[in-house]
Amino acid sequence: MHAMKNILGIVNKVLCSFLICVLLCKSNYIICQTTYYKDIYPILLNNCIGCHRNDGYAPFSLTSYVDIKKRSQFIKYVISNRIMPPWNADNHYGDFANNRSLSEEKIKKIINWIDSGCVEGIKTKIKEKITYGESSQLQLKVDLKLRMKEPFTIKGINQNTYICYKIPYEIKNDTFANAIEFVPGNKSIVHHASYQVLEVADDVDINSGPNYFVFDADTLNRVNDEHDYRYFKLIGKDGKMPKETYHGGWLPGTTAQVYQNGIGIRIPKKGVLLIRNFHYSPTPIETTDLSGFNIFFTRSKISRTLGFASFKPQNPTKDGKWFIKKNDSNFVAHINVKFYNDVSLLNINPHMHRLGKTFLSFVITPTKDTIHLINIPNWDHNWQEFYRFKKMIKVPKGSVLHAEAMYDNSIRNAENPYSPPKDIMFEWGMNEDSEMMRLVLLYLPYEAGDENKNLK
Repeated sequence: MHAMKNILGIVNKVLCSFLICVLLCKSNYIICQTTYYKDIYPILLNNCIGCHRNDGYAPFSLTSYVDIKKRSQFIKYVISNRIMPPWNADNHYGDFANNRSLSEEKIKKIINWIDSGCVEGIKTKIKEKITYGESSQLQLKVDLKLRMKEPFTIKGINQNTYICYKIPYEIKNDTFANAIEFVPGNKSIVHHASYQVLEVADDVDINSGPNYFVFDADTLNRVNDEHDYRYFKLIGKDGKMPKETYHGGWLPGTTAQVYQNGIGIRIPKKGVLLIRNFHYSPTPIETTDLSGFNIFFTRSKISRTLGFASFKPQNPTKDGKWFIKKNDSNFVAHINVKFYNDVSLLNINPHMHRLGKTFLSFVITPTKDTIHLINIPNWDHNWQEFYRFKKMIKVPKGSVLHAEAMYDNSIRNAENPYSPPKDIMFEWGMNEDSEMMRLVLLYLPYEAGDENKNLK
């Protein structure tokens, strides 16, 4: 009997040890295994969910495990081919704070997870890094919410529509914002918007006059300040023109720009958000849009306000006409600008239309050093961005900004608006079927140490 008890005791110890080993192995396996909650969701949150969410710009949500699993093969395809997330800048040439591209390591992790059966893992309550509200990408309280006064009707005639729209506002005092966010109303047809914050004279009645005008064939290819400001009755009685305090732009997928460290956008107490170039894509069905802006006031003291500069190439012909000839697949335009003061660059925004092929920009300093700004080796007209540098870039006085853009007006360009190709007017304005080159910079007058300040 005593011997039997000893044998049973030994067996129990062995079984207990075995079970402990099994549990430990299983626990370690769970810890080491790639799972949705532990590994995949954080990647999606930082790189995808800003657009792929309810009320986001993308056509479907990726905020839950079920969303991901049912589209897992599609996700595998688009990230393997770097179709998504949209990011066109060469990461080896410039370093950007709003870079949403996936590293090779993250792509492999997601693909291996999908190939392993999309393991959900231990379900945990996820506290989102970003709390979305009021159609915003930002985890910030919306202080001033501005919308179009009335819905704008887009006719169902399958043609591009371009308008200029005035959104007036008044607040108690001049203030500063650390972010302005364009909010598209009808996401299915709003293609892009270029806008200004304008300060007007005290004697201007910002609520009088029309709210918008539609560009016709004669006005489509030019933006005329005096005409537009007079049309909207924004010029003071003594002829004082509105003053621009900020210039921004939006395209689907564009990241919201937020500025910290005492940097702000001046919001005058009486002003207008003027959407100068508001483009609606063609639609066969009549529909409406009610877009607007979210403005986020700063919570700290502002000591510096953003500056805006826009550059374009000079027309090399005497008669004012400059064409990209049909079948020319390597037409190149250049920008060369000299800096007369030390500046700190925060953002860069290259712009072309559908013939765009490549875009490169850099700075040559007086000591012949080269400062890389941006390289876009494969231009995509549908995905454009206000690229924000990871750290401010100091450009010394006397430096020269260079930019070169290449265009493909051949049948090999799938985005070519004409088939067969034809001569296309260059630098003709906002029409998507013409072409242009713009380079926008957001900057500050340089202060010692700027080049060490993060913009993330």
